[in-house]
Amino acid sequence: MKQISSAHTILVVCETLRMSLVLRCGEAVTSTGEQLDRSYETELQARLVGFEEELNVLWMSFRPVFGLPYDSQELKCRQQCLVATVRRSLVQGVFDCWKFALETRHYETEGGHKQQIHRLEASVMLEMESAKSNGGPDAAVHPEQALVLLRALPLLQQLSEDSLPEIAVALKTVHYGPGEPIVHRNSEGERLYIIWRGEAKVVSPPREGAVGHTESTVRCGDYFGLVSPKCARQSYKADVFAVTEVICLQLAHDHSDLISDSSVWNWSERPALIERILQLEKIEPDLFRSKVPDMNFKRKVRNTFGGQTIGQALIAASRTVDPGYMQDSLHCYFLRTGKENDPVMYKVERTRDGMSFATRHVQAIQFGKIIFVMYASFKRPEDTPAFEHNEHPMPSAPSPEELIQDEVRYDNFLMDPRLPLAVKQRYAGVKLPLGPIELRHCDAMDRFQAVKTDARQRIWMRARDKLSDDTVMHGGVASYCSDITLLIVGLRLHPESRQTRMQVLSLDHSMWFHRPFKADEWFLYEVTGPWAGDGRGLSNGRIYQNGELVVTVTQEGLLRKLEDKVEKAAKL
Repeated sequence: MKQISSAHTILVVCETLRMSLVLRCGEAVTSTGEQLDRSYETELQARLVGFEEELNVLWMSFRPVFGLPYDSQELKCRQQCLVATVRRSLVQGVFDCWKFALETRHYETEGGHKQQIHRLEASVMLEMESAKSNGGPDAAVHPEQALVLLRALPLLQQLSEDSLPEIAVALKTVHYGPGEPIVHRNSEGERLYIIWRGEAKVVSPPREGAVGHTESTVRCGDYFGLVSPKCARQSYKADVFAVTEVICLQLAHDHSDLISDSSVWNWSERPALIERILQLEKIEPDLFRSKVPDMNFKRKVRNTFGGQTIGQALIAASRTVDPGYMQDSLHCYFLRTGKENDPVMYKVERTRDGMSFATRHVQAIQFGKIIFVMYASFKRPEDTPAFEHNEHPMPSAPSPEELIQDEVRYDNFLMDPRLPLAVKQRYAGVKLPLGPIELRHCDAMDRFQAVKTDARQRIWMRARDKLSDDTVMHGGVASYCSDITLLIVGLRLHPESRQTRMQVLSLDHSMWFHRPFKADEWFLYEVTGPWAGDGRGLSNGRIYQNGELVVTVTQEGLLRKLEDKVEKAAKL
């Protein structure tokens, strides 16, 4: 029989057994009036003895479903958990059936049945306390029982087996009654929450003009939490409150070291170096070929990233210019989509070499077709002082140290209580490599509840690793970064686009380099989207470093709704 690994499925099996026993108990108690002549305590004990024996028989028949050895500790923990659950349910079930029978039969003594119900309620409370002291559902979940659930969570399966018992011991059991809050929005709460039993509702407060999630449900086996904050304080973005009685296992922030970022979350330790991405092989004096490095940095979309093509084309043009010339500007058009797993040839034409300026024309060719063209201008620095002014000073923004890394934001997304468990399970065991550029968003949007905002965002960026002193490479990295999130900023004015199939492609791109700068040090990229229409969008960008404007960017791109059309490659 197929082994069951999902904690949710295991508990469904247990719940099926429990319901079967309770229903049969109710039928037995209400089937004959003679049962009422017996005391509640006598009936309860008879039912517990009889049904615990039957439970053991049923358990043995279901044991192969779990695919575990007969004498395994996990199997024993699951059986103990089920016995405690059934005992509690039988106590409550017998009482409910008895109470129903008393209320539907009329005693000659007025109020006699009410007095007996009160006595029964007192007996039930005593029995519940007994069940509680014996490890019943209201007691703390035993670490051995918690360990069974921890081993079933893909999120924690990347940890060593030895570390799971430590987490199980550190977990605290918290009980919530119906309607009680588990997590408040904008609070730090605890590091990790695991629903052991019951059902809870996740609610995002309604926001004017918001598009997206408002309510969802978390059940047994679901989990949510916050990634350990290394550089900034974090908080939950939704309220979570119990719908039924909820038993929740919680890991406090004090025990965050038990779930380290490098071992649990989705990012591998080896970064993808931007220099490896942009490096070119010289075939002839004016002909270069991109390399396809063996890296574990793979994007979900297999089309070549536009910033990569711009950066490589600029580096190819720069390699044909006298080192005394500095990068001045570039203007380019994207003609066809490229494929990132195949090399691209860059053919450079030396259009002009003057005293102050040099101009190059670059064609990017793949599979014998031109996919991209660029004109790049280079200039010698002035020997004498020039007029200077800047009408666009650096905008105010939080420092990068106050913001969380982009990969941490993504991991928080995967741990958000509003994300369905099926999606969490799909990505929990997937290790994603770190991208070549470190990003920290100043104006991050809520992925679940998009709200119309200004078409403006600020992002701190830098190359993830130290670059060489080659100024050409720093310019290439700036070109690569200039295409990150540039086009989609205009969609912040259209939150409904989050739920619309879109075709988003760069059409043309221009850059002006005002001052030399270092791409491996923090720079602020301010992006705005002043116009969109006719399936196109216009975006402007400004790059600042050390308070100075160093690069200006403009791009037009395709922002086309696909609606019900069959998605095809753009034929432009």
